[in-house]
Amino acid sequence: MTSPRSISDRVDRQDLKALAISGEHAHHSTKYRKLMRGDVMVNYSDARVVLLKSAVLVCLLSGTPLAAQTTAVDPIRLAGTVFADEITGISYEKGGCIVAVAEPVRRSGMAKAGQILVELDAREAELKQKTAEARVLDLEAAVFERQLAIDAAQASVERRVQELELVGKEFARNEKIFRRGLLNETAMEAVESRLMNATFAADQASETQASAVSAKKRAQIALEIGKLDVQSQQVGLDALTLRAPFDGVLLGFDPKVGDCVSAGASAAQIYAPHEKAVEVFVNVAQLVSRAETGIEVGAAVTIARINGETCEGKFTWIGTEADLENQYVKSSIDVNEACAPQLFLNEAVEVERLADPS
Repeated sequence: MTSPRSISDRVDRQDLKALAISGEHAHHSTKYRKLMRGDVMVNYSDARVVLLKSAVLVCLLSGTPLAAQTTAVDPIRLAGTVFADEITGISYEKGGCIVAVAEPVRRSGMAKAGQILVELDAREAELKQKTAEARVLDLEAAVFERQLAIDAAQASVERRVQELELVGKEFARNEKIFRRGLLNETAMEAVESRLMNATFAADQASETQASAVSAKKRAQIALEIGKLDVQSQQVGLDALTLRAPFDGVLLGFDPKVGDCVSAGASAAQIYAPHEKAVEVFVNVAQLVSRAETGIEVGAAVTIARINGETCEGKFTWIGTEADLENQYVKSSIDVNEACAPQLFLNEAVEVERLADPS
């Protein structure tokens, strides 16, 4: 049987040991707090020793294995800013004065593809287009007239050819009679003269026909030029109407009726609301330890808003140059299209990436 004194001595030794351990732990804890406040100046290895000893003491006092304490790794959190993946500029193609503005679009900032945003004064352009259209009608009439001339020349050619055939037959008969001596020379010369005249008339009719065909071709070319002019005037007229290139959100869209603008002046910017990204700056130390941090192109992250809502994303670009002063690298994260429209441009968010505990 154990004596009461031996039991008391064992308890006293255990109390003294626990008190000593507790005192050492309190000493290191005080040193660690001073280190965090900057009250003491120690090197990095001393800080690690303090932290390691504190962790060992906590494990011994709590009875938890050290391996179980080191496997719990905090997630890596980065501050980010939302931006549009691609912003497209909208400019005026023609100069002029504004006569109409799409007020619903200006108030809401949302536009559909092809929707009219601004209309410029188009009276002069409309007159030019009507003039070009009238010119086309005149050229079409000229082509029709050239075709009539071709038809007339063709009829003349056919008639002259028939006359030439008749005169040729007459010349052949008279020539036989002349050789027999039954026709005098004067009559034969008259027949030869009629044959020459018929031949000349047939040739002249053919030349007239060819000239008519050439004139029609020139008229057709002029007609094509006239049609191109109409198309050009139509393009110029359409350029006086500013339209949205695709479905999106407008930035800086505030035109006013009566204002005059010049060609090439910026009217607004537009971006697709479902195509957004988050810009973050990653410390070089986290990038060189990718095996532990998991920060690399293609790595999945969780994007948290200030109201607690979350959205998924992934790293799509990591810069190749670190800031010389603070050693941060600019990187980009694509936002899931399902929740991207709810994010505001320039909204501050928190990006979380779970580190690899191994």
